[in-house]
Amino acid sequence: MKSYILLANILLTMCFFACKPKTPPINPIINESEQLIQISKQQFITEKMEIGRATTHCFEDLISCNGSISAPPNGIANISTPISGIVKSIHFTTGDYVKKGQVLCQIESNELISLQQDFAEISAHIPSIKAAYERNKALYNEKIGAKKNLNSSESTYKSAKAKYESLELKLKILHLDTNKIKEGDFYSSLSLTAPIDGFITNYNMILGEFAEQQKSLLEIVNTNLLQVQISVFEKDIQRLKIGQIVHFKTLSNSDKIHTAHISAIGKGIDPKTKTILCLAKIEEEAKGKLYNGSFIEAEIITNEKDAKALPSQAILKSGPDRYVFVIDKSDGQNYYLRKEKIKTGSESKGFTEIVGSQNLAKILTKGAYNISLN
Repeated sequence: MKSYILLANILLTMCFFACKPKTPPINPIINESEQLIQISKQQFITEKMEIGRATTHCFEDLISCNGSISAPPNGIANISTPISGIVKSIHFTTGDYVKKGQVLCQIESNELISLQQDFAEISAHIPSIKAAYERNKALYNEKIGAKKNLNSSESTYKSAKAKYESLELKLKILHLDTNKIKEGDFYSSLSLTAPIDGFITNYNMILGEFAEQQKSLLEIVNTNLLQVQISVFEKDIQRLKIGQIVHFKTLSNSDKIHTAHISAIGKGIDPKTKTILCLAKIEEEAKGKLYNGSFIEAEIITNEKDAKALPSQAILKSGPDRYVFVIDKSDGQNYYLRKEKIKTGSESKGFTEIVGSQNLAKILTKGAYNISLN
């Protein structure tokens, strides 16, 4: 018995929802004599309709493109060791901010010690080698010494001098004090320093690891120098100019629109993508908040104009024609609308340009699509 009662309740519920009427679009009363559409004020309120007028709106001609955030050559640095050795210490890690000249890590190296030893030895021998050469030169000029002795001492001196200067340059490249090394005070390790200010975005070493010469150990990016790098299709190249505004957003924060200005336009077209590379300088307020390598979506503003416009939702489309509802008159209970054909132009950010000199002072700007004229 209970099962019959339950089944009856289910059928009753289904019947209720099946028979419940859906909210239909407004079927207005049309005044045939005046060709006006009558909408009650209660319907107007229920459908949340609004009345407005044409206003001045800024329309932009845009080029849509994609690209990325990139660091310029002077805004990114890869740090490697000029000599092979063991990683002795690491002072920073990914995400840390460093200033130019700060020590990033230290490398212990037998090669470094040998280099200093060779320099110290040649430094000690150079004075006596030079003296022997000058003595043989003086003897030869006085026609006392032999030519072969002069040539031998000259060759020895020039060879030693070349070796001395070569070793000195190598040590200076490593930022070591050569005067200190001459006195036998050697460096036990090589300190690698930051060549630029910025954040460490990557590091590739561990303590005690053998670091090969020229192996990339750290990467530093100066986020204050980041720029926009965008690819523009060949068909749009003629519309590009230095200084044009670029609006862009990243995938990590698509709600935030940033601004940049075209700073360079490439001169070569990629044969595969048929695009040209452009660079844009990011405005100060966005610097330091972006990430090197981020993918972006961008729009380049190539032209701007102010024009009379209406919200796009106020305009009805019927084939090639466009219409709006003009509030012709109203009384205590109703609004009377007149369907008026208009000519439109550009569309931008929810607004449509109105071409011509129509008097569009009282327009149904919201709710027009709720009116059915069938």
